[in-house]
Amino acid sequence: MTQPSGAYRVALLLLFSLSVAAQKRLPLPAIRFQGAPQYTQQELLAAAGLKPEAHLNSSEVKAHAKLLNDTGLFEVIKYSSTNKGLVFTLTPSSQLFALHLDNVPLTPGKELDAQLHERFPLYHGLLPASGSMLEGVRQMLEEMLAANGIKASVKAAPTSGLGPQKLTAMNFTVVSPAVHIGPIRLIGVSPAMQAKASILASGQTGNNFDTEYTAPGLKHTFEDLYQDQGYAAVQIEVTQTDPPIVSDRSIDIPYTATIKEGGIYKLGSIDYPAGALVARAEIEKIQSKFPAGSGRPLDLFLVAARDAYHAHGYLDCAIVLHPAFDETTHIVNYGVEIAPGLPYRLAAVRFDGAPEGMAAKLKLAWKIAPGEIFDESYLPTFAALAEKKDKAMTKWMQTVVATYDVEADPGTHQVNCIFHFTKPAQNPH
Repeated sequence: MTQPSGAYRVALLLLFSLSVAAQKRLPLPAIRFQGAPQYTQQELLAAAGLKPEAHLNSSEVKAHAKLLNDTGLFEVIKYSSTNKGLVFTLTPSSQLFALHLDNVPLTPGKELDAQLHERFPLYHGLLPASGSMLEGVRQMLEEMLAANGIKASVKAAPTSGLGPQKLTAMNFTVVSPAVHIGPIRLIGVSPAMQAKASILASGQTGNNFDTEYTAPGLKHTFEDLYQDQGYAAVQIEVTQTDPPIVSDRSIDIPYTATIKEGGIYKLGSIDYPAGALVARAEIEKIQSKFPAGSGRPLDLFLVAARDAYHAHGYLDCAIVLHPAFDETTHIVNYGVEIAPGLPYRLAAVRFDGAPEGMAAKLKLAWKIAPGEIFDESYLPTFAALAEKKDKAMTKWMQTVVATYDVEADPGTHQVNCIFHFTKPAQNPH
């Protein structure tokens, strides 16, 4: 059977004679699917537009197989007739991606997934890179926005991770009109903080909206404002307010920030675990190198702690603070809890954009051998150190811009490090 170029790939494995006219209906007692246990028989029947006891001719079988193939969820679809009925053998695609809403003003989660699953029975939170399901989901998101009074164009495109192109999610973006943060209503702000909070809110209004990050980003921004003023116990809740403000030029998403200020506290002690893997002295040494006035002492301590653990390969290090508020003295003391995780080791280092001779020199200058603990603090200084090793290297390094990517694999706890050497952009005259 000849397969048209670019069309679906199916293999016709009919065990009965094809000498009968092509349109003869096949009295099949049942239709079954195998090879894709992640989908139920009912879901596959619905996606293929079939009923369990349907009597089909060969053209109809092929048409229903094409419906499945067009979803983009399967690499190969085979079908055969046995004495037990029509059997579809499916090979699912190995490349499926999570749905991600970029700036689409809908709420991701179980409710949205349930609505998509009702329309597309094979949708279980993952999407193919192309096909009828991807296009159908895109159109459905536009329909859901329209039902909320928002006429918008939604585009679907894959997102990629660092380094070599690797798809990580299927991203849906409103391409027109623009989607912005709308007005922010403030609740619970004291007269002492009213001016500062209002200026902050006005500064956020009009910024680009992000489905996932706008609300937590606003929360963090308001927390920073209050903690800078000593409100160590502040509690902030940021919620999206309905309805959006829609015009031909933009969609503005309003928010409410509810603030429980608490009192003003001074920083007391930072209680660091005595038996921690990285000594406190090492953290304080890093902290002492920060410019004076570059941040709150507690924040600088946390940054230094993270950097110290990363220098020992603990890239998954999690630091949790436990505040203790003294209401009499208005002093807050912090206990520090650290979960370092497992250390990462270097898998390989690569020097993209460097001529062969320079790449060889860079490799000789590199000091972390494959299999050794990965020291993240070595990366920012490596290019400058390598430049001093050789006059030719010094001359060449002055003509390029050096950047780097770190690809850490949490499964193997190995790191690939890629340095990129590029010519600086030319300023147009």
